[in-house]
Amino acid sequence: MRQDPVQERNLKSRRRPDPDSSLKVLKPLTSLRWPYVPEAPSYPDPLSQDEVKPLQLPQYEAIATSVNVREVLTTNPRLKDILRSIDALQGSAREQELEKILGVAVDGYRRPVGGGDEEDMKALRGLAEAVEQAVRGEKAEGDVRGLDWGDEA
Repeated sequence: MRQDPVQERNLKSRRRPDPDSSLKVLKPLTSLRWPYVPEAPSYPDPLSQDEVKPLQLPQYEAIATSVNVREVLTTNPRLKDILRSIDALQGSAREQELEKILGVAVDGYRRPVGGGDEEDMKALRGLAEAVEQAVRGEKAEGDVRGLDWGDEA
């Protein structure tokens, strides 16, 4: 019997804790406040097949149980404050702040806009990559989907 792909990735990504390291007690997943996830329609709309889809509950669980996401959050203590400040913004201001911090913001002439702290950018990009890996799993060879920061020439 084959397991769900998300569960397989979660099992692969979990590492055994070092017996020497202090163990941190984690919250049970049932105690978390999960976002509303609408049910998938019985008959998919062919006109909306290319639209961005909301995350499903197994994907949220993969993020919540990802060792890489936890590692990024613990190694970058300012990241929680950055996320809270972004979360406090509304609408296009949130999107503009995210673009600025990630270093992908452009002006009206499509020129890169400077600003933002280099360390904050690396931390947020690391979190985005960890979340992407938790949701999508390992990339297959030749897979071109995923985050492209445009840094490489």
